[in-house]
Amino acid sequence: MPDPLELPQTLDGHFVLHDCYNVMWSAWQSLSIKERDDIATEAGRWLQDEAGVGQIYSALYSGIGHKADLILVHYRSKVDALNRSERGWRRLRLAGFLRPSYSYFSVIEASLYEAIAIAQRKASTKGLAMGSKEYEEEFERELTKEKKVLESRVLRSIPDHRYLCFYPMNKRRGEQVNWYNLPAEERRALMRGHGKVGHKYAKEITQVIGGSIGFDDWEWGVSLHANDPLAIKRLITEMRFDPASSLYAEFGPFYFGIRQQPDELPALMAGGLS
Repeated sequence: MPDPLELPQTLDGHFVLHDCYNVMWSAWQSLSIKERDDIATEAGRWLQDEAGVGQIYSALYSGIGHKADLILVHYRSKVDALNRSERGWRRLRLAGFLRPSYSYFSVIEASLYEAIAIAQRKASTKGLAMGSKEYEEEFERELTKEKKVLESRVLRSIPDHRYLCFYPMNKRRGEQVNWYNLPAEERRALMRGHGKVGHKYAKEITQVIGGSIGFDDWEWGVSLHANDPLAIKRLITEMRFDPASSLYAEFGPFYFGIRQQPDELPALMAGGLS
Protein backbone atom coordinates (compact mmCIF):
# COMPACT_ATOMS: atom_id res chain seq x y z
CA MET A 1 0.00 0.00 0.00
CA PRO A 2 1.51 3.38 -0.98
CA ASP A 3 2.61 5.76 1.76
CA PRO A 4 -0.10 8.50 1.97
CA LEU A 5 2.65 11.05 2.68
CA GLU A 6 4.95 9.79 -0.09
CA LEU A 7 7.63 12.23 -1.18
CA PRO A 8 6.81 14.04 -4.42
CA GLN A 9 8.98 12.95 -7.33
CA THR A 10 10.30 15.28 -10.03
CA LEU A 11 12.06 15.06 -13.35
CA ASP A 12 15.01 17.45 -13.20
CA GLY A 13 16.74 19.21 -16.09
CA HIS A 14 18.96 22.26 -16.55
CA PHE A 15 20.32 24.23 -13.61
CA VAL A 16 19.28 27.89 -13.62
CA LEU A 17 20.73 31.12 -12.29
CA HIS A 18 18.79 34.39 -12.19
CA ASP A 19 21.50 37.01 -11.64
CA CYS A 20 20.38 40.61 -10.97
CA TYR A 21 22.40 43.83 -10.86
CA ASN A 22 22.01 47.55 -10.33
CA VAL A 23 24.23 49.90 -12.32
CA MET A 24 26.38 52.38 -10.39
CA TRP A 25 25.37 55.15 -12.73
CA SER A 26 27.55 57.92 -11.29
CA ALA A 27 30.71 55.88 -11.77
CA TRP A 28 29.55 54.71 -15.19
CA GLN A 29 28.76 58.24 -16.39
CA SER A 30 32.22 59.42 -15.31
CA LEU A 31 33.73 57.41 -18.19
CA SER A 32 34.08 58.79 -21.69
CA ILE A 33 31.51 57.78 -24.29
CA LYS A 34 34.15 55.63 -26.04
CA GLU A 35 35.12 53.87 -22.81
CA ARG A 36 31.50 53.10 -22.02
CA ASP A 37 30.88 51.79 -25.51
CA ASP A 38 34.02 49.60 -25.47
CA ILE A 39 33.19 48.10 -22.08
CA ALA A 40 29.55 47.43 -22.92
CA THR A 41 30.47 45.97 -26.33
CA GLU A 42 32.93 43.60 -24.67
CA ALA A 43 30.21 42.44 -22.26
CA GLY A 44 27.74 42.01 -25.11
CA ARG A 45 30.18 39.83 -27.04
CA TRP A 46 30.80 37.71 -23.96
CA LEU A 47 27.07 37.27 -23.48
CA GLN A 48 26.61 36.32 -27.15
CA ASP A 49 29.28 33.63 -26.81
CA GLU A 50 27.60 32.31 -23.66
CA ALA A 51 24.12 32.37 -25.16
CA GLY A 52 24.86 30.02 -28.03
CA VAL A 53 23.22 29.90 -31.46
CA GLY A 54 19.67 28.71 -32.08
CA GLN A 55 19.13 27.19 -28.66
CA ILE A 56 19.71 30.11 -26.26
CA TYR A 57 21.09 29.32 -22.80
CA SER A 58 21.98 32.82 -21.54
CA ALA A 59 19.71 35.85 -21.83
CA LEU A 60 19.70 39.53 -20.86
CA TYR A 61 16.73 41.55 -19.60
CA SER A 62 16.33 45.22 -18.76
CA GLY A 63 14.80 45.25 -15.29
CA ILE A 64 11.72 47.31 -14.42
CA GLY A 65 11.92 49.20 -11.11
CA HIS A 66 14.67 49.77 -8.57
CA LYS A 67 15.31 46.11 -7.71
CA ALA A 68 17.41 45.41 -10.80
CA ASP A 69 18.70 47.35 -13.81
CA LEU A 70 20.00 44.19 -15.50
CA ILE A 71 18.72 40.63 -15.15
CA LEU A 72 20.83 37.78 -16.51
CA VAL A 73 19.38 34.29 -16.86
CA HIS A 74 21.61 31.26 -17.46
CA TYR A 75 20.60 27.63 -18.13
CA ARG A 76 23.35 25.01 -17.84
CA SER A 77 23.44 21.22 -17.70
CA LYS A 78 25.95 21.22 -14.82
CA VAL A 79 26.24 23.31 -11.66
CA ASP A 80 29.96 23.85 -12.33
CA ALA A 81 29.22 25.30 -15.78
CA LEU A 82 26.64 27.62 -14.25
CA ASN A 83 29.18 28.88 -11.73
CA ARG A 84 31.78 29.40 -14.48
CA SER A 85 29.34 31.62 -16.37
CA GLU A 86 28.51 33.56 -13.22
CA ARG A 87 32.19 34.18 -12.49
CA GLY A 88 32.98 34.90 -16.13
CA TRP A 89 30.47 37.76 -16.14
CA ARG A 90 31.85 39.15 -12.90
CA ARG A 91 35.38 39.24 -14.33
CA LEU A 92 34.35 41.57 -17.15
CA ARG A 93 35.20 45.27 -16.94
CA LEU A 94 31.49 46.10 -16.88
CA ALA A 95 31.12 44.24 -13.58
CA GLY A 96 33.16 46.97 -11.92
CA PHE A 97 30.20 49.28 -12.49
CA LEU A 98 27.53 46.84 -11.32
CA ARG A 99 26.30 46.03 -7.84
CA PRO A 100 24.73 42.57 -7.32
CA SER A 101 21.16 43.09 -6.11
CA TYR A 102 19.65 39.58 -6.16
CA SER A 103 20.29 36.07 -7.36
CA TYR A 104 18.39 32.81 -7.42
CA PHE A 105 19.66 29.28 -8.04
CA SER A 106 17.37 26.40 -9.02
CA VAL A 107 16.98 23.41 -11.31
CA ILE A 108 14.17 23.18 -13.88
CA GLU A 109 11.76 20.51 -12.71
CA ALA A 110 8.55 18.86 -13.83
CA SER A 111 6.33 17.34 -11.17
CA LEU A 112 5.61 13.63 -11.61
CA TYR A 113 2.32 13.78 -9.67
CA GLU A 114 0.24 13.25 -12.81
CA ALA A 115 2.78 11.03 -14.59
CA ILE A 116 2.76 8.58 -11.68
CA ALA A 117 -1.05 8.57 -11.53
CA ILE A 118 -1.25 7.88 -15.28
CA ALA A 119 1.33 5.09 -15.08
CA GLN A 120 -0.51 3.52 -12.14
CA ARG A 121 -3.80 3.70 -13.99
CA LYS A 122 -2.38 2.11 -17.14
CA ALA A 123 -0.71 -0.69 -15.17
CA SER A 124 -3.93 -1.38 -13.28
CA THR A 125 -6.03 -1.62 -16.45
CA LYS A 126 -3.96 -4.64 -17.50
CA GLY A 127 -5.35 -6.64 -14.60
CA LEU A 128 -2.08 -6.81 -12.69
CA ALA A 129 -2.16 -7.00 -8.91
CA MET A 130 -0.78 -3.84 -7.29
CA GLY A 131 2.49 -4.66 -5.56
CA SER A 132 3.25 -7.69 -7.72
CA LYS A 133 6.49 -7.94 -9.68
CA GLU A 134 4.55 -7.79 -12.96
CA TYR A 135 2.67 -4.68 -11.85
CA GLU A 136 5.87 -2.90 -10.79
CA GLU A 137 7.58 -3.73 -14.08
CA GLU A 138 4.60 -2.47 -16.10
CA PHE A 139 4.37 0.64 -13.92
CA GLU A 140 8.05 1.45 -14.52
CA ARG A 141 7.62 1.00 -18.28
CA GLU A 142 4.67 3.37 -18.35
CA LEU A 143 6.38 5.90 -16.09
CA THR A 144 9.43 5.92 -18.37
CA LYS A 145 7.14 6.80 -21.29
CA GLU A 146 5.57 9.64 -19.31
CA LYS A 147 8.99 11.00 -18.32
CA LYS A 148 10.03 11.03 -21.97
CA VAL A 149 7.10 13.31 -22.75
CA LEU A 150 8.20 15.72 -20.00
CA GLU A 151 11.87 15.88 -21.01
CA SER A 152 11.38 18.78 -23.43
CA ARG A 153 10.09 20.90 -20.55
CA VAL A 154 13.17 20.46 -18.37
CA LEU A 155 15.93 20.16 -21.00
CA ARG A 156 14.98 23.30 -22.85
CA SER A 157 16.47 26.60 -23.96
CA ILE A 158 15.40 29.98 -22.58
CA PRO A 159 12.01 31.03 -24.02
CA ASP A 160 12.36 33.91 -26.49
CA HIS A 161 9.38 35.97 -25.34
CA ARG A 162 9.69 39.73 -24.82
CA TYR A 163 8.82 39.82 -21.11
CA LEU A 164 9.98 37.87 -18.07
CA CYS A 165 8.36 37.73 -14.65
CA PHE A 166 10.32 35.85 -12.00
CA TYR A 167 9.42 35.18 -8.37
CA PRO A 168 10.30 32.64 -5.67
CA MET A 169 7.64 30.82 -3.65
CA ASN A 170 7.08 28.31 -0.84
CA LYS A 171 4.35 25.91 0.18
CA ARG A 172 3.01 26.81 3.64
CA ARG A 173 4.08 24.86 6.72
CA GLY A 174 2.00 26.74 9.28
CA GLU A 175 0.26 25.49 12.41
CA GLN A 176 -3.16 25.28 10.75
CA VAL A 177 -2.27 24.80 7.08
CA ASN A 178 0.67 22.56 6.17
CA TRP A 179 1.19 21.40 2.59
CA TYR A 180 3.73 18.80 3.66
CA ASN A 181 1.27 17.04 5.94
CA LEU A 182 -1.28 16.48 3.17
CA PRO A 183 -1.69 12.95 1.80
CA ALA A 184 -0.18 12.43 -1.65
CA GLU A 185 -3.58 12.05 -3.31
CA GLU A 186 -4.78 15.38 -1.92
CA ARG A 187 -1.60 17.13 -3.07
CA ARG A 188 -1.99 15.52 -6.48
CA ALA A 189 -5.60 16.69 -6.78
CA LEU A 190 -4.72 20.25 -5.77
CA MET A 191 -1.84 20.44 -8.24
CA ARG A 192 -4.04 18.97 -10.97
CA GLY A 193 -6.48 21.86 -10.49
CA HIS A 194 -3.60 24.34 -10.31
CA GLY A 195 -2.19 22.97 -13.54
CA LYS A 196 -5.51 23.43 -15.32
CA VAL A 197 -5.30 27.16 -14.65
CA GLY A 198 -1.81 27.29 -16.15
CA HIS A 199 -2.84 25.28 -19.21
CA LYS A 200 -5.48 27.90 -20.03
CA TYR A 201 -2.64 30.35 -20.71
CA ALA A 202 -0.29 27.92 -22.47
CA LYS A 203 -0.54 29.72 -25.83
CA GLU A 204 0.35 33.07 -24.25
CA ILE A 205 2.79 32.16 -21.49
CA THR A 206 5.65 29.71 -21.13
CA GLN A 207 6.11 28.68 -17.51
CA VAL A 208 9.47 27.40 -16.29
CA ILE A 209 9.47 26.00 -12.76
CA GLY A 210 12.76 25.76 -10.89
CA GLY A 211 13.02 23.54 -7.82
CA SER A 212 15.29 25.03 -5.17
CA ILE A 213 14.85 23.08 -1.93
CA GLY A 214 18.38 22.94 -0.53
CA PHE A 215 19.63 25.34 -3.22
CA ASP A 216 18.25 28.74 -2.20
CA ASP A 217 16.07 30.52 0.38
CA TRP A 218 12.74 29.53 -1.17
CA GLU A 219 11.42 26.20 -2.41
CA TRP A 220 10.70 27.12 -6.03
CA GLY A 221 11.59 29.82 -8.51
CA VAL A 222 8.88 30.56 -11.08
CA SER A 223 9.63 32.15 -14.46
CA LEU A 224 6.78 33.35 -16.67
CA HIS A 225 7.70 34.30 -20.25
CA ALA A 226 5.19 36.17 -22.43
CA ASN A 227 4.86 38.74 -25.21
CA ASP A 228 1.93 40.41 -23.46
CA PRO A 229 2.70 41.58 -19.90
CA LEU A 230 -1.00 41.69 -19.05
CA ALA A 231 -1.27 37.96 -19.76
CA ILE A 232 1.16 37.43 -16.87
CA LYS A 233 -0.99 39.59 -14.61
CA ARG A 234 -4.13 37.66 -15.59
CA LEU A 235 -2.52 34.28 -14.97
CA ILE A 236 -1.15 35.19 -11.54
CA THR A 237 -4.45 36.80 -10.52
CA GLU A 238 -6.42 33.69 -11.45
CA MET A 239 -3.94 31.40 -9.74
CA ARG A 240 -4.24 33.40 -6.51
CA PHE A 241 -7.84 32.18 -6.25
CA ASP A 242 -6.90 28.54 -6.82
CA PRO A 243 -6.75 26.56 -3.51
CA ALA A 244 -3.18 25.37 -4.17
CA SER A 245 -2.18 29.06 -4.00
CA SER A 246 -4.84 30.70 -1.82
CA LEU A 247 -4.38 28.18 1.00
CA TYR A 248 -0.86 26.87 0.59
CA ALA A 249 1.38 29.33 -1.29
CA GLU A 250 3.70 32.07 -0.05
CA PHE A 251 5.42 34.41 -2.50
CA GLY A 252 8.70 36.29 -2.48
CA PRO A 253 9.78 39.40 -4.44
CA PHE A 254 8.75 39.78 -8.08
CA TYR A 255 11.25 40.75 -10.79
CA PHE A 256 10.08 41.92 -14.21
CA GLY A 257 12.31 42.36 -17.24
CA ILE A 258 12.29 43.20 -20.96
CA ARG A 259 14.37 40.94 -23.22
CA GLN A 260 17.43 42.53 -24.85
CA GLN A 261 19.80 40.98 -27.37
CA PRO A 262 23.52 40.85 -26.44
CA ASP A 263 24.50 43.36 -29.13
CA GLU A 264 21.94 45.80 -27.70
CA LEU A 265 23.80 46.08 -24.39
CA PRO A 266 25.80 49.21 -25.39
CA ALA A 267 22.58 51.04 -26.29
CA LEU A 268 20.93 49.83 -23.08
CA MET A 269 23.84 51.12 -21.00
CA ALA A 270 23.55 54.44 -22.85
CA GLY A 271 19.93 54.78 -21.77
CA GLY A 272 18.23 53.20 -24.78
CA LEU A 273 15.90 50.22 -25.05
CA SER A 274 15.26 48.04 -28.07
